[in-house]
Amino acid sequence: MVRTKIAKETKARYATSTRREGDTLSKRFVLRNATPAQVRLLRRNVALYEKFAKHLEREHKGEYVAIGLDGALVVGSIHVEVLQQAVEKFGAGNFALWKIGYDYALKWR
Repeated sequence: MVRTKIAKETKARYATSTRREGDTLSKRFVLRNATPAQVRLLRRNVALYEKFAKHLEREHKGEYVAIGLDGALVVGSIHVEVLQQAVEKFGAGNFALWKIGYDYALKWR
């Protein structure tokens, strides 16, 4: 089963699938018309979320988390503040930004 979701911040379409493939994570994301670099970045971000921030879903669902490449976290309820803190702490492009408990990534252009 494949469903398409639209991230409000970018209007980008993300398709989520409940099917599992051999080397996939529990959630599958596919960017429509994505370049190979975008697919690699999304896979990296999904892996960071699954490894370092999944445990936050119980207490912080609906809040935002920025996950650094080393696993450091910035959590907050206002996504702009989390984004600003993440850029200061990790540097632009060196983190994944997610809404905790939801199955889509956030991306700013």
